[in-house]
Amino acid sequence: MSASRVMFVARHFWPHCSGRHESAAATFELTQRLANWGMRVEVVTPRHGNTWPTEIMLGDVKVHRVASAPRGDWSTQRYVRHLSHWLVERMPTLDAIVCDQLREESRAVSMAIESGAADTHGDHQTVGVAMCGGWGDDSDQTWCQNTRSGKRILQSCGGLDSVITENAKTDRYLVSHGVLAEKLRRRPIGFPRPAVVTEQQRNDARLSLRGINLDLTTDLESRVLLWCGPMSGPASSESGVGALVQSARFLAARDQDLRIWILGDGKIRDWVHTELKAEGVRGVVAIPGSFSDMTEVWHSVDAVVQNEDSQLRSTFPSALAAGIPIIIADRPAARDYLQTHFDPSILDSLAWYDPAKPSTLRKAFRSVWGDLEMAKQHAFELARDLSRRHPLEQELAFWQSILRPSPNQNLPSPKAS
Repeated sequence: MSASRVMFVARHFWPHCSGRHESAAATFELTQRLANWGMRVEVVTPRHGNTWPTEIMLGDVKVHRVASAPRGDWSTQRYVRHLSHWLVERMPTLDAIVCDQLREESRAVSMAIESGAADTHGDHQTVGVAMCGGWGDDSDQTWCQNTRSGKRILQSCGGLDSVITENAKTDRYLVSHGVLAEKLRRRPIGFPRPAVVTEQQRNDARLSLRGINLDLTTDLESRVLLWCGPMSGPASSESGVGALVQSARFLAARDQDLRIWILGDGKIRDWVHTELKAEGVRGVVAIPGSFSDMTEVWHSVDAVVQNEDSQLRSTFPSALAAGIPIIIADRPAARDYLQTHFDPSILDSLAWYDPAKPSTLRKAFRSVWGDLEMAKQHAFELARDLSRRHPLEQELAFWQSILRPSPNQNLPSPKAS
């Protein structure tokens, strides 16, 4: 049987990934994995710059940029219609179309599926799928509740074959807003087996990052604390990045070898730069922007701060999978994420802090930094346990069943790495 042919639809994709749009980082990771497992994966996304090429290849994934990104209600409606027509033209060659968020693009997918079904008269059925993901303030559910077009987007789910969710709370919300329960499919989270990062790999990664941005220069003794996410929210300690900015001076005073990397872009980036300079710690803090490939970053850093709901889409699960110690803000979304997917013992093993009390962030930092090697060993054992309890193959099998449902189809073997 031939490989599944899948088109992903995303508002944001490469190069605006980790540190800019966590949903784009998650979609980039997912599409690369599916392509590596033998599926024929393509992505359609708008252009966010006039000079961006209309077609590129990222590994085995072909990316189409079909129109300029919408900037208002009128341009959004035009964009949705254009995207829908574009998808209809390509449906005869596709087994499935997947929208990576329950947003305006999912309306285009629903319109295309309904139109395509009417044109083909059952000769070729393309599966239409939307993902309703995210957690807390960053969830697609919250977006639909707080947006004028949210009701219309929820109604468009009727034209889809499946809506993929991550927790029971989202399931209840969708059913209460008219989405048929039989359309909902719960996505299992999967973790790859962690690999030990050698000293040579660590040094090579840090030298490579230094070549990209001199602010990422480190010594052999340097120990790096990472924050990665969109720089949004209030320009104060109430934002995730603001909490780290407020504590940077105290953290740096405890460890002269400490380097803090703040990856991301957003509206408060200039404020972050100004505050760090005023605190006198700009020399130990790097603000290099967003990254499309985090491999070398994960090889280089010693611990991660997780304190934004948006980080639960990509940064947090990636840090868990990489076996890196995590300092985590005790927020409802983070608790929900962990309690939904994992054994309760995992919650107790993380370094929690109270986001309403800045001093507790510094206390959590000390608990990790006090015996960093032990914290790393524990994080690696946790990653290995997660890969056994939640194997990546289980999630990939789920996607295979969604994208080309067939009771007799076997999951393809992954390509040799």
